Amino acid sequence: MPPRRHVPSPSPKCFPRYALEPGLLPAVDAVLKQLKACSRRLQAALVSHRTELQVLERLYYKGKNQHRTALFWQRVAEMRKLGERLDEMHMDDVVESLRLSYWGEPSVRTTKLLKGPWTHYPDAKLSLFVLERCSACCTLIDRSRERLLSAYESFTLMMQTGAFLQLVLTLAAIASRMSLLLSEVRAVLQNTWFASYTALQTLQPSEAQKVRKFVKANEEELVGSTPILSNTTSRAISKVPAPAEAMDEDVGSALVRTTTVHPQEDMIPAVVSLPSANEPLSLDSDEKERVDFTTFSLSSELEVGRATRVRHTAGSVTSSHVPTVTSVSTAENTDNAAKRKKSDAEAVSVKPAKKKKKKRDEIDDIFGF
Repeated sequence: MPPRRHVPSPSPKCFPRYALEPGLLPAVDAVLKQLKACSRRLQAALVSHRTELQVLERLYYKGKNQHRTALFWQRVAEMRKLGERLDEMHMDDVVESLRLSYWGEPSVRTTKLLKGPWTHYPDAKLSLFVLERCSACCTLIDRSRERLLSAYESFTLMMQTGAFLQLVLTLAAIASRMSLLLSEVRAVLQNTWFASYTALQTLQPSEAQKVRKFVKANEEELVGSTPILSNTTSRAISKVPAPAEAMDEDVGSALVRTTTVHPQEDMIPAVVSLPSANEPLSLDSDEKERVDFTTFSLSSELEVGRATRVRHTAGSVTSSHVPTVTSVSTAENTDNAAKRKKSDAEAVSVKPAKKKKKKRDEIDDIFGF
């Protein structure tokens, strides 16, 4: 049996709280609050991860003899191996041991003591150990998530064949669930690392300078490093043809129709306004010469106005294109109305034919049909 990868926490050496400067106490209080929240979140995530790992272990035990030579079963074995490695690290116990070290050594801690304020602070050895384990666990989680994505892709391809569909679907669900839980665990460990580093920098600044900086994982690089679609499932995206290339028949879109646009004033027929009774008649200079005002009468006024209107109308007709309106004769409208009334009367007069009653027989009368 291979050795377990759980490294026990070193026994901390605790110092009393009053040895610290009063200005450092608020920073330690904030660190302890973060460690308490991280410890609870980490315990909940790892409990769910262990549940998924137990289900995977049961499926692996039942199908090992049948599917040991299958390609997708190698993914199952890899998922099981990486899950066990993460579970053997017991990161929840590591984080909790760091938090409880602020209440003294394990032999001195009691339930009543833990309900009060912190009384001690650990040395740099325990903080450095927690920082190292958090970094190592995050590296393992990044590797596990890459392999889980590859396993999920393999299970998706296997489902397309339809063989062992229920088993493969369950394995794909476990891989997806474990990847989601590992992302939560990594986020908690990252917060734990920064909280521990802050505590170490506050209590032992000289030791904090020896710590390597924490490398944050880029989610885009993690997703980009693992193909979402394999070569067998990915389909080449066809280039969308241009409208001119995709046109199979002439629909007239390529024709350029040149339309002659006439000025707006040419399309509007000239409107001749008659002079009102109150306005005086305005005449041209030549008209004034022809009209004799001494012999001016109503008939001469009407003749002059009629001549002016005829000249303006003739000029407007020759200079503009007047649209012709085709009028429908009244007789044609009357004929159409009569035809519609006749067709409506014929439609109303047509009645459905009555069904003939079936001739009764003597046998029907006897039996009552």
